[in-house]
Amino acid sequence: MVLKDIFGKKEKVRSHGDEIDIENYLSDLSIREGKIIEREDVTYVKPIDLDSEGKGIGVVIKELEKGNVVVLNIKHVLSNKILVRNIVKELKDTVEDLDGDIGRLSAEKLLLVPGGIRIVHRSAHREGEEVKE
Repeated sequence: MVLKDIFGKKEKVRSHGDEIDIENYLSDLSIREGKIIEREDVTYVKPIDLDSEGKGIGVVIKELEKGNVVVLNIKHVLSNKILVRNIVKELKDTVEDLDGDIGRLSAEKLLLVPGGIRIVHRSAHREGEEVKE
């Protein structure tokens, strides 16, 4: 009994079926008032949507400069081929300047990564082969 008083109760180990207190979980993630409080020592993966006029490129560039990964939804600009070409060129130039990379996830989504990260493209990588720059 004395040891129990000194060391306290043993915590119950959670099983997969136990519910998680979402409020405690979110507070541990540094989320306040629906917004993530970003830390400089953490790399984030951020989904960003472009509007039909291509607005949002500046946000993408800022996120890449901060070292974050961007999943860019270009769905709303796909009908304007010239705009898509210009956006992709600007983003490609930006990631090259930052020593990053750009790749296509789907017809509507692009993956942009900052410096120090490379995307292994399927066509350039076969199982068992090493890709060299």
